[in-house]
Amino acid sequence: MKTYLYFFTIVLLSASCTRSTLQLKSLNPDTQRENGLEVARQLNDSLKVVTAFESVYLSRQPGAKIEYLIFDTEITNLTERPIEIKPHDFEITALDETQTLLLYKTSAGTLNPWRRQGLDPDLELQRIARQIKQEQKILQFNKVFNTVLLVGLVAADVATQTNSRQTYHEYASKRAGIAAGWQTLAVKRVADHQRFGNRMDQLTWEQGNFERETFRQMILQPGEAMRGKLLLQSNRAAHFYEITYPARNQALSFQFEQKRVKDKRR
Repeated sequence: MKTYLYFFTIVLLSASCTRSTLQLKSLNPDTQRENGLEVARQLNDSLKVVTAFESVYLSRQPGAKIEYLIFDTEITNLTERPIEIKPHDFEITALDETQTLLLYKTSAGTLNPWRRQGLDPDLELQRIARQIKQEQKILQFNKVFNTVLLVGLVAADVATQTNSRQTYHEYASKRAGIAAGWQTLAVKRVADHQRFGNRMDQLTWEQGNFERETFRQMILQPGEAMRGKLLLQSNRAAHFYEITYPARNQALSFQFEQKRVKDKRR
């Protein structure tokens, strides 16, 4: 027992003293430092894209936690015709230390380049709405299940109290088991509501962020610009990223170097 306690103490101390900071450095020639951020610019005869890495966003989805890179991004329509802008058209490609494609193995056993599309706020709002309904269903199920347990404990308690043929040892043993059941039920009820509250707080917070987000699918009129937060999934194994956006003649491309620096707190 002392060995386990010692092990968990070391783990907790290590977690509290070590943290990883993600650093993303722009490798684009047209990069300037503004307000503490590296602002990169690219343009052609149809679009101008200005972007700067800000921070990371951790999306807690069922069975997974996905980390996204947040870019403060502005797109300007330089043409004389309307252009449809889609966050999903942004593509991020992970590169290794030699700046070649980072490959991953699929479920079929094939090796594919690691690429992801930009996060669409409208699709995320749909996902969050589904998760909220799912959390409500889980809470309702837990309430019904707890009621069944409650009825079972009451029945067992009554049976124990009215059974005159049991010995004192049997009576005491059953009473101890019932008492443990009541305690377990009370703890479970609290845990169910705490879990539901925590998940709803997280989902409501995410929902509010995506509802306020302006960088979403829209039509840009000639000379019009759109600015907002672009979210692109990260890859912890990547040393470099290439971010592209399709344009009429040639795709606009940005390169970034990724470093994860572990800091020791003293």
